[in-house]
Amino acid sequence: MDLFKFALGPYEFFAAILGGMPLILAIFLLYNPAISLQAFIGLILTKLSLQVLIALAFASYLLGGLAQGVTWKFFLALCNLSKRDFHYFPVEILLNRGEWLQGLAKDTDPKTLDFENRLVLLLHDKIGMPKTMNHLYSRVCSYLKKNNRPSLVTADLYQATHIMYRNISFGLLILGGVFWVNIFRVGAASFEQVALFLGALVLSYIAFFRSVSFKQWHAREVLLGFYFAACAIDRATATGDAQPKVFRP
Repeated sequence: MDLFKFALGPYEFFAAILGGMPLILAIFLLYNPAISLQAFIGLILTKLSLQVLIALAFASYLLGGLAQGVTWKFFLALCNLSKRDFHYFPVEILLNRGEWLQGLAKDTDPKTLDFENRLVLLLHDKIGMPKTMNHLYSRVCSYLKKNNRPSLVTADLYQATHIMYRNISFGLLILGGVFWVNIFRVGAASFEQVALFLGALVLSYIAFFRSVSFKQWHAREVLLGFYFAACAIDRATATGDAQPKVFRP
């Protein structure tokens, strides 16, 4: 299961509302099929008011939160189909290094290792090596809460934006399906309706790629934030400093 991001501020609240909007539009069109885009806009304008707008925003927020588990499965399925990795480092680099760690000499200078090996060594020393990436990110985030909160805040923003684009991608796919069903319901197919259907699918795929990018940036911020925090703490311990300084790129 994905690390859920709950709304903790205005940005997260706004992102959750945007993520649920395509689902709200899909439900609206399912009960109010429109022949054309002009008819759809006119139908919305006739029913729009401040009270309705507030209710739709609240409903969109709820749908965006309730659909997180479904959209995560949808995101994983698309990643498998498109063969895209949303981790910053491949899984085999971070998790499948048990034999390498056992064969590493205790007096090995970490400075002689490359960056990936130094990162794995720090992960093993500070938080241990779990079996899954989700458990790894959970432990690293707990470490960052104490030692590098700015990186955790930045990672949370990336995670919230990832969830927003993930929900938008899923909602646009559902909206495209509603456009396709409404073509047969109104009984009058047109180029505009087909274009709306294809446009929803294209926008859904674009939103998926954006969600992959933000998921990778979240993983990057978490791992690099951990790396520089751990290095700063080790450096402070070696020099006797009370307040370690975390250097970030």
